[in-house]
Amino acid sequence: RLVTETGTSIIVSPDFNSDNFYDFLDFVQYMEDEMMEESGLDGVLQIATFHPLYEFAGSAQKDADNYTNRSPYPMFHILKEDEVANAVDRLGGDSKKVWGRNMELLKEMESSLGRENFERSMSGHAVN
Repeated sequence: RLVTETGTSIIVSPDFNSDNFYDFLDFVQYMEDEMMEESGLDGVLQIATFHPLYEFAGSAQKDADNYTNRSPYPMFHILKEDEVANAVDRLGGDSKKVWGRNMELLKEMESSLGRENFERSMSGHAVN
């Protein structure tokens, strides 16, 4: 199919709360609660977030699952909700399949590289 509109955008913000994940989350919450609603984009767009210190609730800072949303810089991935819904439909309606696949890959990497080299590779450094 021919795509004539941009379906996704990524905003990379190297200097925006790169050393404070919780301030970053506060801003994300503001964007979702205030900006999206006020602009009529609630239900139209969604924001996936990435951060150098990303930490899921209930995870320890060094848990491998956090690396699914870690990036060298704070990033906002803006997606059209209808396109996300179409992608989820192609996965049989289970959006957790993508996260699960990513988690398995990270666990395999950690197992084969060892913890220290895994962390180095996730930080963009060469491994021994």
